[in-house]
Amino acid sequence: MIPIYTNAELMGALRAKLFRRSQADIDAIAPDVKRIIEDIRARGDAAIVDYIRKFDDPNFTVEQLRVTPAEIKQAYKDVDPEVLATQRRQIEISQNFHQTHAEKIYAEGTWEVEYVPGVRTGVKKNPMDSAGLYVPAGKAPLPTVSQILTVAAKAARVPRIVVCFPPTNYYPEIITAADIAGADEIYRVGGVAAIAALAYGTESIEPVEKISGPGSPWVQAAKMQVFGQVGIDMIAGPSEGLGLADETANPAWVAADILARCEHGPDSCFPVVVTSRELAEAINEEVARQAPARARYGQYIKPALENGYQGIIIVESVDEMVDFANDYATEHLHIQVADAEAVAGRIRNAGSIFVGPYAPVPVGDYASGTNHSLPTSRAVKFSSPVGPETFIKNNEFQVLTKEGLAALAPIVRTISDVEGLDAHKEAVDIRLRD
Repeated sequence: MIPIYTNAELMGALRAKLFRRSQADIDAIAPDVKRIIEDIRARGDAAIVDYIRKFDDPNFTVEQLRVTPAEIKQAYKDVDPEVLATQRRQIEISQNFHQTHAEKIYAEGTWEVEYVPGVRTGVKKNPMDSAGLYVPAGKAPLPTVSQILTVAAKAARVPRIVVCFPPTNYYPEIITAADIAGADEIYRVGGVAAIAALAYGTESIEPVEKISGPGSPWVQAAKMQVFGQVGIDMIAGPSEGLGLADETANPAWVAADILARCEHGPDSCFPVVVTSRELAEAINEEVARQAPARARYGQYIKPALENGYQGIIIVESVDEMVDFANDYATEHLHIQVADAEAVAGRIRNAGSIFVGPYAPVPVGDYASGTNHSLPTSRAVKFSSPVGPETFIKNNEFQVLTKEGLAALAPIVRTISDVEGLDAHKEAVDIRLRD
């Protein structure tokens, strides 16, 4: 049974654990991650092959590293036609969302102003030159991650898009998803080795400008260590969510939402905030009834239900519910209350918001077109989902006439004297003297 608390009694260490959830502490593995990165930098492809043979495929050769055009063609033959058709429809919906988003970014994000006569300043948007996209394949192959990351980078107009996935199996669906979405290069390499190769390059893999994608604690630790050499999107931990439900919610549906998060892994969570004890108990009864029938019950769902990060929290008002949600700051927020859209309008901190009883989180995972690569463990308080803007950067500019330069010259002269940088002043004065 999932523990039931009132919000008032959920205090101290109990509240801290529930709110921190299972964000992995990567400090312990950081030294090992550093050694692998340094080895990849020193030995390149040879080191990658050694790590793949150790962790993924003992018979791997360097020739298998890049997925060739012939192998991509074969993957299309090996994927079930119905799956291929579904992938094409899925990607079409994702492209519509992300391309619309990107068009608005470029149209509204490029601007200029002339506040001082003769001095035009502004901002223009440009895509990054390249993006490295990491697709996990640990607990399950994730072709949906392959397509959604690629779609976002493609919509941002990135000219070189690189997809990497661990060669723990064949995974033709990952290959076709990346190819349909527009990836330029696909490589069989996973874990720390993939992140190191994308950051520093090897004989076979040219480095990229930014790395994006979820992954294990080892992948996230590697992303942290290469940051600065390349950009990264975020540190993304295990899948999580939060449900908000009142007396209008169907307890069976809420229970199904809990189980859908828990089947991601034993460290996943989906606490629920409710308005009555009766609803809390009804949800618990449904969880107990539904859970044993799920395919991953023994492997992932049961451990997740017992991991200490679950809870059904009773509040006394919608205001209290909203405050809880904004403080908890979850990756996925599902709102099943009487006026769900009004409540959604009051949410500041959530990665992706699912509004109403007919918007379960799996539609965001698979079908609605929004990006499901999201910040976790309260990181939504300061970061955003992956999207076209992940791969777009600002360039500021200034265009000055001689009159504009003369108008700003007194500022340059005075401040350069204060800072002792007389060459700065001369770079302005020499133009005005001429």
